[in-house]
Amino acid sequence: MNLMIFYELDDSGSPVLDEQKQPVIRHRPESKALADVLLVTRLHAANPAMHNVIDKFIELYSVTLQWDWFAHYQAWLVRKADAELNAPELPIETQYQQAIEVPLFAEPMPERPQHKTIEQYRASILIDGISIDEYLFRTQRAAAVNSITVKVDGLVFDGDEQSQRRMLAAIHASEDAGIESTIWRLADNTEAAVTVEQIRQAHSLAIIEQGKLWTKGATNA
Repeated sequence: MNLMIFYELDDSGSPVLDEQKQPVIRHRPESKALADVLLVTRLHAANPAMHNVIDKFIELYSVTLQWDWFAHYQAWLVRKADAELNAPELPIETQYQQAIEVPLFAEPMPERPQHKTIEQYRASILIDGISIDEYLFRTQRAAAVNSITVKVDGLVFDGDEQSQRRMLAAIHASEDAGIESTIWRLADNTEAAVTVEQIRQAHSLAIIEQGKLWTKGATNA
């Protein structure tokens, strides 16, 4: 078992030994908890330029896993040595048989976490019930949907899901009332007189743009 990452090393790459000829344990390096990884993922999921920060926190979380295990392993070694040192003396004729049937220390060694790549951690760590990879993808897709704009006759309409619902409501209301035009707030936050037909076209284009995003998502999933 390779424990070199936990020890101080000399220039030759060998562990530095203390006065008792035992390897000198390094000071625990900077690390992050799983909660930190989940928090930074939520904060930066929609911004691909910040995903390197998420990866850095995952890397530091992997440090936590290894050093937490090492602490448990060191404590396990102490318990094992204590059990063997304080084992009761057995008659000579039963010592061999006892060693076979009942070991002096039966507690299993703590299982060391597997070393994983950043990609493997992103695929295995769950946030809101899905992997970090899937969470990042869905968040970016939602941000893209919220940013949809469409142009009809030189007018730029918001095309996000809420705007789509407003368009649909306006179309239905105009049909019921026999209205052919209305005042509409455009994507640049200005108001303009638009026809119901322009709203209908904008609604159709927004649906198409959203469909492209969801189709892309189905392809990449």
